[in-house]
Formats: sequence, C-alpha cells, structure tokens
Amino acid sequence: MTTSSSSRKRIFVKLGWGIGAVLFVVGMYFGAMQYWMWKWDTPHTPLPTNHLSHQDLANVSEGYIELSDNAQQEMIALATELQSVSMSGAMIKEGNLVWAGSVGLANVEQAIPASVDTQYRVGSVSKAITAVVLMRMVEEGLIDLDAPIQRYLPDYPRARGDMTARQLASHMAGVRHYQFDLTRFPPTDGYSNHEYESSIAALDQFKCDDLLFAPGQGFAYSTHGYTLLSAVMQAAGGKRFEALIDELVAIPSGLSSTYAEHLLTSTEQLANFYTSDDGLYGVTPEQNLSNKVAGGGLVSTSTDLVKLGALLLNGGLLQTSTLTEMVTVQPMFDGSENPQSYGLGWRHYETSRIFDENNKVDIIHHGGVSVGANAFFMLVPEYDITVAILTNGKGQRSRGEIQMLAYRLVRMAIEQP
Repeated sequence: MTTSSSSRKRIFVKLGWGIGAVLFVVGMYFGAMQYWMWKWDTPHTPLPTNHLSHQDLANVSEGYIELSDNAQQEMIALATELQSVSMSGAMIKEGNLVWAGSVGLANVEQAIPASVDTQYRVGSVSKAITAVVLMRMVEEGLIDLDAPIQRYLPDYPRARGDMTARQLASHMAGVRHYQFDLTRFPPTDGYSNHEYESSIAALDQFKCDDLLFAPGQGFAYSTHGYTLLSAVMQAAGGKRFEALIDELVAIPSGLSSTYAEHLLTSTEQLANFYTSDDGLYGVTPEQNLSNKVAGGGLVSTSTDLVKLGALLLNGGLLQTSTLTEMVTVQPMFDGSENPQSYGLGWRHYETSRIFDENNKVDIIHHGGVSVGANAFFMLVPEYDITVAILTNGKGQRSRGEIQMLAYRLVRMAIEQP
C-alpha cells in the first residue's frame, strides 16, 4: 500500500468516526428530548382508589337546591368517566349562584381534596380576562384600540403603522404562536420555565421574528400576540400589566382568587397539575407562566369566573356598548367572518349543542388548555347564565368533554323554572 492511499484511509476513518460522533450526539439529544416529552405527556401512575369520593358543594338559595345537586352529579359522572384528577365548576343564573362544586384531589401526592376555593390554571381563558381589562382601559381613555402600537411602544422592532391593539386582541396582527425549535430544550416556547420581570421583557421571545402576514391581512391564533398586547397595555396604563388586572377587573369585581400564577405569594389554594387518562396520572414539569400572563398565565376559581361573567352580562363592569364591541366577531380584511368567530378575547356564535338545530343559542366563550389543566368559561346572554368548568388533569378528551358538560348544565338551568 502506498503512503498516499494509507493517508487517505486514515482520513476516511477519522471522517467516519467524526460523523459517527456527531450522529451519536444528535441521537442522544433527540432521544433525551423524546423521553422528556413522553415522560411529562404520558400518565403512568395509578390514581388513588376512590379519589373521586372527595366532594365539595357550596350552599345555594332554596329554589336552586335541586339544580345544584343535579349539576354536581353531572360533573361527578363526567369526572368518573374521564378519571379526572379533579374537576370544579360553578354556574350563575339571573344573578343567583345556582351551583358551585368540586370533586377529586387538588394535590394527589398530599391527598388534598379539591374545593370550590381551589385555584386552577385557566390557560387561554386568560385572553378573555385580558380583553375585559383592555376594554376597561378603553372606557377610561387610557388606550385607543385602533391606534398604531408604536404610539405606546415606539421601540418595538416589528411595530408598523397598521398594527393595532384591536388586531392583537383578535389575532389579526400576524404575530406568531408557539414555535418548535430543535436547537433548544425544551423544544418549544410553550413550555417555558424562564422568569420574565414584565410583559415588556417577555417580548424577547418573539420580537425579532418575522410576522406571519401584514397586520390586518389574515388570522392566526397567537398567545404571543397577547403578550405583545399586554406590553402595549402596560405602556399605555403606566404600570405593570398584572397591576392593571387587579385594579381594573379583579378588585372592582370582587375576584379574590384570580391572579397571575407567577406572582402568587401563597400556593395553598393552588392545585397541582397533571396529565391524566384512564385512571393514570403523571406530574407535569415546572412552569413559569410569566412568558404569557395575558394569554395563558392566570389562575382562578370557577366561582370567580362566573362572578365575572354575571357582572359582564348585567352591566356591572362594562358599559353595554363596550361589551358589545368586545364580543362582536371581527371581520377579515375582505369583510368575511374570521375562521374562529373571534371578537376581542372571546369567541361568539350560535350553537345547536345546548338544544338542537332548530333551537340555536347565542354563546360567548373561551376555552383554555395549559400544562396540566383545562378550562371552559361561557356566557349565555339570552338566559342570563354564566358557567365555568376547570380541571387539573390534561387528558386527551377532557377539553372537549368539559365544554359539552357546560352545554348540558346550561340546558338544565334553562329548563328549570
């Protein structure tokens, strides 16, 4: 063998080892990522026997005791079917609390029962609450829905003359949603555990990214869009976004358990959060929701949510014209209805699922999916009913099923004199 051929062989061997090492490292990385995703997203530990025997039921006025009992049994039946870790719900009709109850465990490891005072992550229901704060600011003259956001955030790099708070609130500004990035771990900004000191600081996640489309020229659901909206609100209001929630909505509405999770000073009322399916559960990884307070970082109780809903329906928080503007479905650039029947922070349409195709009911609502939790919050203006269902177990079916439970409970409330 010549010297040159021997050298080439050594080069090929080294190259092969180098490629093999790179492939090994990449394989280990993707293997670790896949294991992490499987571990937190796949329940594997059996739930305690009879964990759903733990129940709490609030007192209601005498005329609604039967409705309260029936609603509680409906929720228990669904929790049993889904083998939920816990479930909490409440309903107000014509200003009266007609049901509030819970079933299951707020904390499996410590065997702490859920109660009507247990706080849950409400996921994207946070957007509906943010929209109420926004409209309160509009009423007080603190912000203009149709002004360019550069009026409030002049240094925002993607600010354009036609990007407005209205477009951000209706998902028409072109800001992206969560993004998978295989170069980091965890591989998506939807699972962030980083502490951001404010909504403006949280803009670092996406502020240099391209827009999906020119503002006003499309529709793309975006939690990051709500983070940008909250930064605009913070700048317009002259105080951090969480303080605006307290001062403009939580305090005047008497919401004693609705907060930004990352600012909780006590977690005694806060549920633990799990994946759950078929009688199994798994603990979700730690999350710091300061990256998305306005779009998915709030915690609340079912009773707080229905109290807020009742105030909205009865003019106790927003003027009628302001409420109408908030829930009016925003048109696309060509005048057509947007694909999610989305207003400002709320979905709004008629549904046949409460009764049937011949008896559609107008509903205003938002659902929420968070790490280890699901939520559904709905207003029914025609019948002056508001209902909320919350869970601390993110099962495959729980999101859709709690929405269907809310429909059944509203029908029960309508049919009871």
